[in-house]
Amino acid sequence: MNSLLRIIVGEQEYNAKSQNIYKWVRKFLWQKGFPGLTIRRGELSLDYHSGMHSFTIEDVEFNNLAIILETVADDSQIEKVKQELIENMPHGQVSVIKGVEEKEMEMHEYFVVKIYTKENNSWFKKEKYEKTLDFLQKKKVVWATVTKGIIGYGKDRVVHKQGIFSFSEQMPVVIECVVSSEYLKDLLKELKIIVKEGAIFTTPVDMVMNK
Repeated sequence: MNSLLRIIVGEQEYNAKSQNIYKWVRKFLWQKGFPGLTIRRGELSLDYHSGMHSFTIEDVEFNNLAIILETVADDSQIEKVKQELIENMPHGQVSVIKGVEEKEMEMHEYFVVKIYTKENNSWFKKEKYEKTLDFLQKKKVVWATVTKGIIGYGKDRVVHKQGIFSFSEQMPVVIECVVSSEYLKDLLKELKIIVKEGAIFTTPVDMVMNK
């Protein structure tokens, strides 16, 4: 069974060994053989003691905005690293979101579907974002979003990141949406065919408002 390991930490948070936490987490998960990782930066955030951080100065990293690290992996793999992650993070949040098996899909009304991929691969190209959203629209999803990461790697173990003087054409991307159980199986069936590079994750969600 696969789950989503989600870690949130301030960009300028350090541990007792003076290691930048999010960079340490990235290296740690790489060394532990995790199959992929997507790292995103928030635009506005509250930290562990409710202090506000916003995009205010030119050197983005010194705004200490929230960094979101997400990886989809086997439950046993996540269980092996959970405690070490917690011990090396003086501040931050670690959560595990369970995936869903096909036999459970009829037990819930709505699901979140998340696709982790990168730009300009065989099926998701930068100039064709709208084509991807058109596809999701036809599959009856609601509130689909596309967000770009700042660093990431996939099964090829190649790290892609945005540099100051270089602009990667392979930046990590997360596409997420909500879909009712009525349309979930059809959506996943098609995604498994067209997503040549990336990971697909789904989990039940309580829809409390949609208007």
